[in-house]
Parts: sequence; C-alpha cells; structure tokens
Amino acid sequence: MRTVNINILILLLMFFHVSGYAQSENDMTNNTIIIPLKIGENPSSYFKTLQIEPDNLFIQSKPTTTDSPHIQLALNIIENNKKYTTYLWAYNDSLYTQKTNYPKAYNNYAFNLKIDNENVDLVVEQLDFEIPFFIDIKQTAILGNLNIVFEACMGEWSEDIEGNQVAAFNTYAIKLLEENEQKILSFSSLDESDTNTQILEWKNYTILVLEDSEKALKLKVSKKN
Repeated sequence: MRTVNINILILLLMFFHVSGYAQSENDMTNNTIIIPLKIGENPSSYFKTLQIEPDNLFIQSKPTTTDSPHIQLALNIIENNKKYTTYLWAYNDSLYTQKTNYPKAYNNYAFNLKIDNENVDLVVEQLDFEIPFFIDIKQTAILGNLNIVFEACMGEWSEDIEGNQVAAFNTYAIKLLEENEQKILSFSSLDESDTNTQILEWKNYTILVLEDSEKALKLKVSKKN
C-alpha cells in the first residue's frame, strides 16, 4: 500500500508540473491573460473556455515590400471543438505610420498584440464598449447582450450611360442580435477621401464603421444609457 501511495504522489506532482508549465510564464487575471511570445511556434495556453495556440510569430525589421508586415502572428483559437484561425499583424506604411489589424474580436474576447521593441505579448481580454476592434468575415463579436455578426461582403460597381465601369465598391451586411430581436444592416465602402466615419444605429446602440475591407471590419460600439 505504501508503494502505491508513493507512486500516486509522484504521478500527481508530474501532472501539476507539466500542465502548469505553459501557464506559469503568463500573467493572468479574471478577465485578462498576457502571453509572452517568442519567434516561431509557441505553446498553447488556456483561458476560461478557450484553448489559445500562437501558431507562428514572424518578425522582420526590413520587410521585402511596403505591404509586408513587420510583425505577424498566426493564431488558432479553439472552443467547444471548433477551431478559428486568424492573423494579427503590424507594419509601418510609407509615412512611417503604424498600421494594425487588431484588437481582433472573437465572441466576447479581444485579441491584441503588445509590442515593445523585439518583445511581443499576446493580450486576451474582455471585449467592451467604446473600444475599437476588428471583426473577420463570418465571425461574431459579443458585447454585453449584443451579438454582431459580419455576415457578408459583396463587390459592386457603377456604370456610365455607355456601359463603362466608373466606380467599384463593396456592400457589407452585419447582423445584430439581442435576446429575441435581430436586425440586418447594410452599408457601402467608406470613401477614402472623406474623413467622416459611417454611423449605424439600432435600438440603444451606435456602431461606428472605422475601416472596411473584404476580410474584416473595424468597428466601435457605444451603448446609450
């Protein structure tokens, strides 16, 4: 019996050591986890119902083209046996202005990169009102009781009287759900020459469309008291 007890104790110690190793280096609170990243593949981390796989971190100080990111993270998120793959990237344009496509929304979480020189952290926190975020097509962002689904992007164009194409634009559809109510809102591409953002309203919510593309939208949601 003593031998069996000792073996069980050794197995338990080994289990806690292995399962807790990936988390020991992470900074975690109830609503946030900060995961330090290294170049290449990183180990999985667990946060609430999520399995987070930073699949590959790529850093290049001098991109080969102006459109290549300086930093890019391939990220897998697994929840309830469903896997979602996305990319977080940052690069400096020709005016040395940093462009990013994050925080990236997934259900009620926001995935963000914290960059300090060559040190990169993946920050996962609760999605919240008044904080701009990106949402990929066919994905859902949850803020309180409001669900926002980026439903579709349709390419369209206009023609002159002779049938020549004079303009091309996208039409987007997002679905809003709250309890037993839902609404589909449609809007067209932002005019790059216009600094004004598009404003969508439903019930006591205001949604600002800050950026748009075929793959993702940048939104900011406010809730009126």
